[in-house]
Amino acid sequence: MIEQQWHVVIQGKGQGPFPLLTVQSMIKEGKVSKDALVWMPTMAAWTCWREVPAFAFLATAEKQPEALSQTPMPANRTEPTAASPALKIPFEMIPNNFWDYLSFKRMITPKLVNIFFWIGTIISMVIGLGLFIISLANINSEGILIGFLTMLLGPLVIRIYCELVIVFFMINETLTDISKTLQQKK
Repeated sequence: MIEQQWHVVIQGKGQGPFPLLTVQSMIKEGKVSKDALVWMPTMAAWTCWREVPAFAFLATAEKQPEALSQTPMPANRTEPTAASPALKIPFEMIPNNFWDYLSFKRMITPKLVNIFFWIGTIISMVIGLGLFIISLANINSEGILIGFLTMLLGPLVIRIYCELVIVFFMINETLTDISKTLQQKK
């Protein structure tokens, strides 16, 4: 199995590729900031490491050890108590990335484009396969060719269209991240 290779933004510069375990160690050691972005070739866009399942558990792990050792859980209870650090104010329970969507700091359209791609690919394949089979049964060479090309080129055309749409949103998110970084430095 090929090990995942990750790129990480450290001090404003993209670095890598690094193996998964190396990036996890860098996060544990504090070499990667809490809002640093990570990316690997299978991802559509750079994403905060706290939102990536391979690293998200490290965000919760850094908060818990001290607080849990100071507040023991009663032996007869399994749910959080008022004194338990697991009980939070309701607004604190909503993830930061959700607030980013509500305040339009992050765009939801790239994720919808991903869904559109898969639906479009499935539709293109079904239509192409249907046309191919019907034309094969009727011995229609033009229909066979059109069905085959629909199955072959349909997903490719949909993918190119989706990538172009995502590029516009990636530009917007990158500019937003640059703006945030510049405001934090002031």
